[in-house]
Amino acid sequence: MKNVTATNVTATVKWFKPEKGFGFVRLADGSGEAFLHASVLAAASLPNPVEGTTVVCDLAQGAKGPQVVAIHSATPPETPPAPRARNQRPPRATASASQSMGQPMGQPAGQAAGQGPQPEDGGEGFVRPPKPQRERRERHAEPAGPATMAYGTVRWYNLDSQSGLIEPWEDGATVYFDRATLRQSGLDIVADGEDVRYLAVGSEDAPVAQRVELI
Repeated sequence: MKNVTATNVTATVKWFKPEKGFGFVRLADGSGEAFLHASVLAAASLPNPVEGTTVVCDLAQGAKGPQVVAIHSATPPETPPAPRARNQRPPRATASASQSMGQPMGQPAGQAAGQGPQPEDGGEGFVRPPKPQRERRERHAEPAGPATMAYGTVRWYNLDSQSGLIEPWEDGATVYFDRATLRQSGLDIVADGEDVRYLAVGSEDAPVAQRVELI
């Protein structure tokens, strides 16, 4: 066993992936997170914990940060965590050309409200209605969202396009990365199926990795 740096530490399970065999816990004192491996659970004869489980454990310093080396007790949450549902966008409303110009439905184009039918174009007494003035709006680029560190698995990396996608372990959209990101992270290439830790920016629908690390 590695040299223990803290004993009887209270922490809460952030997430645990049985298929991966590991997860992370949040330390109750707010000092950060610690790595949790399935072998520690097996040594304590404990089942795979769910999100929100409170554990009392011992910590040691691993190669990439604190990690749990022993668990003394585990208390499941009173209310099991509800499955996360992805945001659903409402259906986009559609409007006819006459409605988009402020024309009531069922009223011929070019006929103002409260007026009778207009003579045909070019006929006697024909008055062409003025074109509606459209308000010009300036477009501003949306600022990128704050960078967040997360974990995932490389879905694929294409050598020809020098780009790839990361499948996050938690719910969310796939994360794009390219060769430049790998070079900035000190990597030359990643293989399909490799587990990584990444720093993502941008919107929830189109996140982009700024940094990628192998774990």
